[in-house]
Amino acid sequence: MDHTTDSTPTGVPDLLVPSTPALRAVVAVTARVTGCPVAMINVIDVGRQYTVAAHGYEAGGSVPVAQSACAGVIARGAPIVISDVSGDVDKHRDVVDPVRESGFRAYAGIPVGGQDGSPLATLCVLDIHARRARDFDDAGFQQCAVLAAEALAAAWSTRRDRDTPTAASHRAAVEVAEVAAALDRGEIVPWYMPIVDLHTGAVVAVEALARWLHPVRGVLAADAFIPLVEQSELIIDFDLMMLTRALADLQQWRGARGDADNVAVAVNFSAHHFYRSDCAEKIDAVTSAAGVHPSSVILEITETVAVSTTALMDAHVIDDLRARGYLIVFDDIGGSWLPAEHLLSIGVNGLKADRTVGSALHTPTGRAIARALTALTTELGQFLVIEGIETPEHAHQARMIGARLGQGYLWSPARPANTFPMLDP
Repeated sequence: MDHTTDSTPTGVPDLLVPSTPALRAVVAVTARVTGCPVAMINVIDVGRQYTVAAHGYEAGGSVPVAQSACAGVIARGAPIVISDVSGDVDKHRDVVDPVRESGFRAYAGIPVGGQDGSPLATLCVLDIHARRARDFDDAGFQQCAVLAAEALAAAWSTRRDRDTPTAASHRAAVEVAEVAAALDRGEIVPWYMPIVDLHTGAVVAVEALARWLHPVRGVLAADAFIPLVEQSELIIDFDLMMLTRALADLQQWRGARGDADNVAVAVNFSAHHFYRSDCAEKIDAVTSAAGVHPSSVILEITETVAVSTTALMDAHVIDDLRARGYLIVFDDIGGSWLPAEHLLSIGVNGLKADRTVGSALHTPTGRAIARALTALTTELGQFLVIEGIETPEHAHQARMIGARLGQGYLWSPARPANTFPMLDP
């Protein structure tokens, strides 16, 4: 079954995927979203099931597919919800029997994986108590499945590239023209993650994250196409279009709810914008057309390593935008993108700590780095957002070191505009 092991050697074989922080974070979020004590990502391969990540249960186990409820989900290619194994569930007997035999009463599973050659897998949750079918948050569970598929594909890609250095050259790349056409068709839209005041719990801003609602491949996260776009001139129009759509969503929220009036929107902008003389005018045109004041717009500068400090300074665009009221932030501090010379030479309103910093707040090193960034921004009169906060303990540690703003799965994964919590009744 999904959750017991036999005498066969356990552990995920080398040809599959390793457990990663992203996979573990997804199962933790799934358990919280569904209210179930156990959540798992199980990979099916060569007649066996391997648990690659688990919350509330030990990962690394292996069982024959005959003992696997998740094998039935993959066979059907569709989600299955069993609210009580003692009910009328004859049509799902191959799923019900393994669940019952392992001591659980409720189960929900959804197929994930199988993209870009990654293994077939499921995201599932279990409970020792019976549940009502409506207890499972369908929208939330579906979004967790999207995250699981992304994390699984990333883990598989890392393993594949490590084992086969030339694999990337054989992958079918998405053409820039295809991305441009999808942008024009409205298939690429912003989804939103809240930026939260760590002390009050209030949503102070939302970050717009690009998602491609691909008609064949489903929902694609930004890392499936943004790296390609960043290497072309399309990145300029792409970022401006994301800003346009994010501000339209912001205005819709403000029209629907008074509690959105003081919420800002953060949009990622490639550093390639900021040495162009017409950058500020183009951004102003978008905000003016939307009827949004610049103080409600946070521009998160990404990919800064690709642009020299001298080019950014000589253009004076960042200074111009700040003078107009926009909030400028260097993204991914502590990650791979930001040279120290940018920090020393260019004035901004705030810094955003890379998610690796937030997810390490339970460690002495993670706390030391976050504490240093907090002290740095305080001394410079800037604000700091710590990404990657996934647990209440992460949030507590961030508060203890004096941080004010956080972002992460603890509060919400990226969600479409029409299901964002701000609009909940």
